[in-house]
Amino acid sequence: MTALNVALAAIGGLILVIGLFSEPLKRSLLSATILALLVGILLGPSVFGLLDLSEWGNPEAILEQASRLTIAVGLMGVALRLPSGYVLSRWRSLFVLLGPVMLFMWLSSGLLTYLILGLPFWVAMLVGAVITPTDPVIASTIVTGEVAEQNLPARVRNLLSGESGANDGLAYPLVFLAILMLERPPGEALAH
Repeated sequence: MTALNVALAAIGGLILVIGLFSEPLKRSLLSATILALLVGILLGPSVFGLLDLSEWGNPEAILEQASRLTIAVGLMGVALRLPSGYVLSRWRSLFVLLGPVMLFMWLSSGLLTYLILGLPFWVAMLVGAVITPTDPVIASTIVTGEVAEQNLPARVRNLLSGESGANDGLAYPLVFLAILMLERPPGEALAH
C-alpha cells in the first residue's frame, strides 16, 4: 500500500470515526482535533512509521500547504458558526480584542520571550507576533460541544470565534514588522 493510500485511508477513517462518535466526543474532553493529532502521531515515523513525509518530497513544503488548507477549513467553519450579521452587530467588542488587546498580547508575549529566553529583541518580538493570534482550529475545540455550551454563554463563544477568525490576518503586520527590523538596519527599516 502506498503512502498516499495510507494517508487517504487514515483521513477517511478518521472522518468516519468522528462522524459516528460525534455525540460522545462532544460530551468528552477529547476533541476531534486532539483525536486527529493522536492519529497523526501514531501513523507518523516516530511510532508506526506508516506515513513519512520525507518520502513524498520536501516535508516543510508539504506541512506548509497542509497547514494552509487546515486554516482555510477552520476559518470557513468559524464563518459558518457565527450568527448572520455578527461582525457588524458586535464590531466594538471585536475592535477592542483585535486592536488594543492584540497589541498588548504581542508586546507582553514578545517581552516575556525576550526576558525569559534571552533571545535578541526583534527575534523575541517575532515569536510574540507568531503566538499572539488565537488559532481558529484550537478555538473551535474550546467553543463547540456540549461542555462549552453548558459552561460558556453564547456571546462569549461567538466573540471568541469571531476574534479567532479575524486575528490571523491582522497579525501579519506585526510579523512583517519584526522581520523587517531583523533584515534591515533600524534607520532603513523605519523608512520602509
